Amino acid sequence: MQFKFFPAFFKSPPKIKFIEQEPDEQIILFLRQHGITNVPWILLALFAIFLPFIVIQLDISLGTNFLINVPNQALIGGLVIYYMLIIAYIIEQFLFWYFNIYIVTNLHLVDINFHSLLSRDIIELEFRDVESVSTDIRGIFASLFNFGDVSVKTAAEKVPVVFTRVPRPDLVADIIQDLQTKTG
Repeated sequence: MQFKFFPAFFKSPPKIKFIEQEPDEQIILFLRQHGITNVPWILLALFAIFLPFIVIQLDISLGTNFLINVPNQALIGGLVIYYMLIIAYIIEQFLFWYFNIYIVTNLHLVDINFHSLLSRDIIELEFRDVESVSTDIRGIFASLFNFGDVSVKTAAEKVPVVFTRVPRPDLVADIIQDLQTKTG
């Protein structure tokens, strides 16, 4: 399952540029988390959207009449705030997925982590520093939809760079190893 309008695996994208890209640098892979990883928060948001209707039905069927005693302005105001929070949650989750990207270029690896609208960090790793590349595919959904983690360990004692829940992790690891062999 791949979204054509928001690809999670994009090989040699022609029009994508990133911050700190060098003039002779070409993007080989543009990655973000697999689209199926969005399903849990989408299901949670859908449940939250329908929760007030469930509460109303429970109130009516149990005969508690709790909602009848609440003033209309308070009920409407509470629902407006509730749905605004749900919309904010949906936007936040989408932005986290959309802006957490991993880039493999002909010169190095780039991991862009989006923390909030005002905060992000960029980790760059040159291929000469790459010591090993490994993949980790865990769970039924990861096996079924072919996504997993690609961990790149460095010669320095830094924390490894991890491309989290990316599509086709074996292919990504092979491409990184091939580029490391060519440039390293």
